[in-house]
Amino acid sequence: MTRTALAAALAVTALAVAGCSSASEPKAQSEPKPTAKSSRTAPTCPEDGVVIKGLPVNAAMGTRAMGITLTNCGTLPYKINGYPGVRVLDEHRKPLDVKIAHGSDIVDDVGPEPLTLEPGEHATAVLMWRNRVTDVTGGAVNGAYLALTPAEDGGRPQTVRELVDLGSTGKLGVTAWHREGPKPRR
Repeated sequence: MTRTALAAALAVTALAVAGCSSASEPKAQSEPKPTAKSSRTAPTCPEDGVVIKGLPVNAAMGTRAMGITLTNCGTLPYKINGYPGVRVLDEHRKPLDVKIAHGSDIVDDVGPEPLTLEPGEHATAVLMWRNRVTDVTGGAVNGAYLALTPAEDGGRPQTVRELVDLGSTGKLGVTAWHREGPKPRR
């Protein structure tokens, strides 16, 4: 896959993450709409007033990108500034030894910006990793869940079921929360 094709694939992911809103969905459908996986949605608004959801992973040539959204489902404004907290968990929901870095070589991360989300508004961030094997003596790092928090330094963890196949690198990049998704590097 060429660099241009990879950039196009990541641009589609960024647009899908940034463009998700109920206003763009048709009001009537001739076929039943597929429902999201139950592990990706929360049934009610939690006490802290925010819900974090994972979006489908986009994979190209071993590069993975997964959008996440933080939605203010409460009744008061919600302030965020920074990066989401991310922990990769195994199938028993035990933390794996994964290095979490800000940004990556896949997308431009302009860094944190203070945001105030009014009720119903959302912010997005993107997780990026490569399924690359650089050491065959150790096992591959494969997470089964992600524990996500609104901020790196705390908040109520919300668990998303997702295969995070890091290969032997054990590295995952994350962008800061923004109203619009990050732009692919060109």
